[in-house]
Amino acid sequence: MDKDKKNKFEITEMFMAKTSPDNCFFGCIKRLKDKNGNSFVFSRIKMKNGLLCANADDQKILGKNLDEMCVMILDKGLHNDRGVTKEIFGTDFFLN
Repeated sequence: MDKDKKNKFEITEMFMAKTSPDNCFFGCIKRLKDKNGNSFVFSRIKMKNGLLCANADDQKILGKNLDEMCVMILDKGLHNDRGVTKEIFGTDFFLN
């Protein structure tokens, strides 16, 4: 086997976030290091309406945060209310 053509593989960890037994979403976990060498975990989950991304220092914290975000988005309708807007020059601007 040629030295330049070694077999490369990537280990992928699957992750699940859930709001109820019927509402489960799967994603992948990446283990990374920041510029200071501290390790952290990152996950991206594809949901019905888009992507849910989160990172944390620990996998348990990441899981808790993803579960809570799924509950807020899917069960409590976090993005259902567009908020207060004002039309300026034909464009809606959100008022914070």
